[in-house]
Order: sequence, then C-alpha cells, then structure tokens
Amino acid sequence: MKTLILLLLFCSNLFSNLSLVEIDYLRSLSDPNSRSIILNGENFCNNYFSSFQKTSKITKKYQNFFMCKFSDKRNRFYIYMLAVEKNNSIPLKEFCTNILKSWPQVYDHMNLKFIFERKDYLDGFYIENIFNERILSFKDNYYLDQQQIKNQINTFILENRSNFDENKEMNDKILKNALSKINKIYKKIISRDVSNLDKVIKNNLDDIVRYKIFINDMKRFKSYSCNWQPGKDIDPYVKREKFSEFEKI
Repeated sequence: MKTLILLLLFCSNLFSNLSLVEIDYLRSLSDPNSRSIILNGENFCNNYFSSFQKTSKITKKYQNFFMCKFSDKRNRFYIYMLAVEKNNSIPLKEFCTNILKSWPQVYDHMNLKFIFERKDYLDGFYIENIFNERILSFKDNYYLDQQQIKNQINTFILENRSNFDENKEMNDKILKNALSKINKIYKKIISRDVSNLDKVIKNNLDDIVRYKIFINDMKRFKSYSCNWQPGKDIDPYVKREKFSEFEKI
C-alpha cells in the first residue's frame, strides 16, 4: 500500500489533477509524520503578513494587514483583509483598489504579466524547500550560500540537541542526514529545478487563490467585500458580504 501511494505521489501524470487536500491525504497515508502542505502554507502566509503589523504611537491603533485561510468546503485559499471603514468620498471599487495598490506584493499578482513570478507569502506550500521548520532561499553566491548552510546546520544542532546523545555514530548519522537534506534543497534551488510536486502545487495555487477586502459602510450599516482573482486585472468584483458569513466557508 505504501509503495503504491508513493508511486502516485511522484508520478506527475497520475497526480497532476489532484487537489492539495487529496495530496495531503495521500502523503499522510504514506507517512503519518509528513508535513501538511495546506497547514504549512496557511501558517507561513499568516506569519508573512503579520510581520507587517505595526502600531502608531500617536493613535495606538494597529495598521491593517492581510490574513490567510484555506477553505476545505470551497477548495479556495483566501488572502483577505477585514474591518476597513468605507471612504464615502470615492466609489467602493476605487477605494478597494487603492488599498490593494498599497500592497505591491499582492497588487502584482493581479497582473497577468506577473502571474508566474514568485509570491513570497505562498512559499510555505513548497514544502520541499523546508529545512528545520524554515523556508530556504539561496543567492547563487557560493561563499554566502555555504555560510547559510553552515548557519542552518548550527541552528539545527542547537534546536535538536535533545536528539543527540553519547552515541557518536548515531549523532554523525543525524548530522549526515541533515546535511544531505539541506544540500539537496540547495542544488534544487540553485539549478532552478522544478519538481513534480512543485508543479502540482503551483497549478493548484493558480486555480484556488482568491483575494478579498471587507468593507464596512458605517452610514448605511452594510458590509461589502471586494474580490480579485490572480491575473484577472485590478477591477474587483464587489458583493454584499459580512465577515461572519465568510467565516463559515
């Protein structure tokens, strides 16, 4: 059974049409300790945007930022912002677009010309680039990259010190496996090699990612959402929608 599942996972012709949920399920059958593509992608995306969170010393209010949520029900990955008060001096679509333009990382994803470019906040889905709970990237500079590998190994030793004991052979084996994994990631990234799993994840994300900004019209006591699809330009689709309704999907 395990061999069959592994064949399904690594044969692009067989799993190219599988969803991320289905791939996660097959991976969990083959290896109960495998990392969830969806959970890792969602957590990484939220951590990415939360790093932009700032507070004004004058108003003591937090700057709004995007959040990320995967919906099993709709098979969608939502990147959304909420609790924005409507500016009644300009049309709603224009107001939403202005907010989007203040986030170039997201704004560029609306342009078809940039649809194939890397989106940093989606890196967490590409689990083959993860070492010791971190997404790796290299500069194609041998000295700097080797220094990063050394630093990552030192961090690995420090954070996994409880797994080491007085058995020198076992310790060497743990380090050898760690070094082999990070070198494999290094070669993959530098050579710009795209694995079958990377291709499937990329195709899935192109299809399921959606952006939303929730707007509250305080004068009329109404709520709206502006919605975008990657590569479909910046003209949003606006609909009446409360965040409480979105939470249920």
